[in-house]
Amino acid sequence: MASATPFYSRAGLNVECYDPRTAVDVGRSSVRGDAAWYRRLARRTGGPVLEGACGNGRVAWEIAKAGIEVVGFDLSPPMLRAAEAKRASMPPRARGKATFVRGDLRTFDLGRRRFPLAVVPFRSFQCLLTPEDQRACLLRFRRHLRPGGRLVLDLFDPVYRYLSPTEPRVFARRPAVRHPARGTAVGVETRRIGIDPVRQVMDLLWTFREKGPRGRTIRVEREILRMRWSFRHEMRHLFGLTGLEVEAEYSDFRGGAPAYGKEQVWVLRRR
Repeated sequence: MASATPFYSRAGLNVECYDPRTAVDVGRSSVRGDAAWYRRLARRTGGPVLEGACGNGRVAWEIAKAGIEVVGFDLSPPMLRAAEAKRASMPPRARGKATFVRGDLRTFDLGRRRFPLAVVPFRSFQCLLTPEDQRACLLRFRRHLRPGGRLVLDLFDPVYRYLSPTEPRVFARRPAVRHPARGTAVGVETRRIGIDPVRQVMDLLWTFREKGPRGRTIRVEREILRMRWSFRHEMRHLFGLTGLEVEAEYSDFRGGAPAYGKEQVWVLRRR
């Protein structure tokens, strides 16, 4: 059995198949339409845009294709290389609009640069595992916003039955996707392998299994994703502590009112 590594820490199947895998996940969830929503918000707000935990540039390049400057940072070198590798395939006007740098949500520092809009898409904020880390992140973003600037966070809204330590381990098998370079089938399975209700932290084991033309398994890789869930009023308290006020709150990227078990889409303004 292949040993499990932290999420996105290596250049493997997870990074290589991120786009087709995420297209399936986003299309089937309340995150559907998020990249286009961020692009529209960037157009209304104007650039430049700061994106935290930008990954392989899924959202950043969507903003850049609208002709808006975007600076994305991420902690994973393999994901940053994947984001940079997309540059040559982008429309000419987008290629010079995106910049990718390495940075940690808790400690990033872009000097004196200030942004009218910052975003942390697709639940990446939940990889911060303590309230102290979450607060440090929000203070960093506040520092990098212009007065009155906006910060957008997307979290999943906790579903209680998935959070009980007495429930059987939650298991999900996602539809297989095609490897973008080799055309092979890559299956993805997720299993909850640990949960700490006191700290509000869960560990998810992701198994990526690549199969050749005859259905023979040719590669298996396992990665662990650790996330912290947060409740709505808990987040409001954090915002108040960090000088951010709630301008809008949605349950999806179609303007849905707050609802249990969907998304927490927060549009925040720097006070």
